[in-house]
Amino acid sequence: MKENIYIDENEILYKLGKWEDVYSLPTRMTLDSFWYTMEKWSLNPQCMNRTVKKFSLTNKSTYDKDNKQLSSYIFKKNLSGTFLDENEEEKVENIEVLNNDNKIDKVNNEDDDDDNNNNNNNNNKLKKQKHNHHGCEDDEDENESIFKQDGSIGNDINTKDINESELATEYLDDKVSTIIYKRHLIPRLLNRDPTIDELVYHRKSSNQCQFIPMLEVTDNARLLPFFYPKVLGFNIIYQQLDQTKDKELINQLLEKELNDEKQQQKNRKKNQPKQQQQLQQKQQQDEIIKFKAILKVQVIYFKEFQPKFDKTSKQILEKLNRWGVNYEIGYKKKANLDQMVPKNVFLSMYEEMKQRYKNMEDGWKEVTQTDPQKFIYEDVAIAAYLICIWRKENEENGKPTKPTQRFIDIGCGNGLLVHILNKEGYDGIGIDLRSRKIWSKYDEHVQKNLIEEAILPKDTTFEQYDWIIGNHSDELTPWVPYITSKLPNQRFFLLPCCFFNFNSRFKENDTRIGKYSCYLNYIEKVSNECGFQVVKETLRIPSTKNIAFISSLRDPTLTDDQLIERRQKLLKSSNYIDFKPREREIKWVPQKKYQPGQYNPHLDPSNPNNIERINRKENKDTKEK
Repeated sequence: MKENIYIDENEILYKLGKWEDVYSLPTRMTLDSFWYTMEKWSLNPQCMNRTVKKFSLTNKSTYDKDNKQLSSYIFKKNLSGTFLDENEEEKVENIEVLNNDNKIDKVNNEDDDDDNNNNNNNNNKLKKQKHNHHGCEDDEDENESIFKQDGSIGNDINTKDINESELATEYLDDKVSTIIYKRHLIPRLLNRDPTIDELVYHRKSSNQCQFIPMLEVTDNARLLPFFYPKVLGFNIIYQQLDQTKDKELINQLLEKELNDEKQQQKNRKKNQPKQQQQLQQKQQQDEIIKFKAILKVQVIYFKEFQPKFDKTSKQILEKLNRWGVNYEIGYKKKANLDQMVPKNVFLSMYEEMKQRYKNMEDGWKEVTQTDPQKFIYEDVAIAAYLICIWRKENEENGKPTKPTQRFIDIGCGNGLLVHILNKEGYDGIGIDLRSRKIWSKYDEHVQKNLIEEAILPKDTTFEQYDWIIGNHSDELTPWVPYITSKLPNQRFFLLPCCFFNFNSRFKENDTRIGKYSCYLNYIEKVSNECGFQVVKETLRIPSTKNIAFISSLRDPTLTDDQLIERRQKLLKSSNYIDFKPREREIKWVPQKKYQPGQYNPHLDPSNPNNIERINRKENKDTKEK
């Protein structure tokens, strides 16, 4: 059964209204870059609108210039991690089988080119605070949402990934005139906000990408969900320029940009030398010859409701321009995502576990003085990732899917990761130098698995455990592969945070890559020297320190004597003398000031513990007299 969802542009205008120009922006990207970006945005609504919690891509169809359908493709599973019903998968038959390289369910969603940089307009920044189980600062910038925000933060994890694929073949096929995506958008708050279906038309003949919400009634903006822009449709146009015919238009746009830039420079540096200002203006004017097109946003307003859309349009076009230009120069993201576990498998596990442990927010802040939205959901995401790895490990080894791995979390801090893994059926313990107040809030059997003890790593082994976990393990971080290498059938998961070598603070720094990357390279080198091949994985957690190492089993070709020699060289290279556990921190508590004549319990002579304090005070008073 096939579904023809094609609607002629004139029919859309007849039904909804007239397109109105809102904002324009000159661009240097080519038409291929424009379609590449719009294809990725169509496959992932979260690229444009972060407040879309989930989405289901229903199908994709192509049409020729005579509106005849050429092909139809059904998305069997949602790219955001949810699945369609099995009986839904076979509803639409393929008219033409797409090439294997072009199958959409294998296409990863590309993320914003500057998501690894700090977003200046980010309204959802997590506050800097001390991580309660490792004592170092860790902050994370949530990604900016183009449309309205609902204000919620913390329990959403990073769903970004990399796509280095080329432009899909239908965009290069002259027979294809129109490409249509049908998608189902799911809001954050299902009990307050409706879902909505949307059609996305890629009209190659006119270089337009139209987004049309499917509404039964077109005169009521309240039918649209909170996260969706309050318009009947919006249209992104790539208008190619002729350097001669359109020079006047380019100059008008450039003049506007120059005026905006001048005002910004005036606000930033009032005393900037005039010569420097003229040089900057000349550089910007030279950009005229590089402009290839004008990007435009058009909208169809409701008759009774016409909100301001210019700011949103500007954000959309600026983001689109960044994506396109980066595609032009061959930009590739540095993050390595989903190497061990497929994205949809992890996200499904995370969503399931997030619902199970969301009640832990109650009373968390009162006990730990930390943000539950960050700390709870970060460890839930790490636990979900570990469980996915362990299930995969069981499948590869032909073992049952029930939990079989035993783990030890060294430097476990608040013990939340141990608590979650224990509750999920995995046998393991956590060890830390000092206990935490939150430990007493866990179940009794979990409390027994949280041990207050100092670890002397040089001579320590954990024979009864399959995995060693180092989750923000501070001084113990380089020791995790060191300890694991003593046994042939042990693996480790290591998430470095604070920078330590075997002897002291890690002080090396390569300014070309930054201290964090330099430290990660050091840990990877240590792991290799200890006989492990490691996967360097960027985790989908709300933290700036989100790169973890997952080890293989120890290299079986290395003998025990060779490993002992390698471990000794590592200690020698760090000028290792002796491992000293961190001293317990004594927090200073301000004392109450007592007025003369007021009862002071610290000077009560009936308490024998106060005798020394009283004598000291009397001697001081005698000297002053």
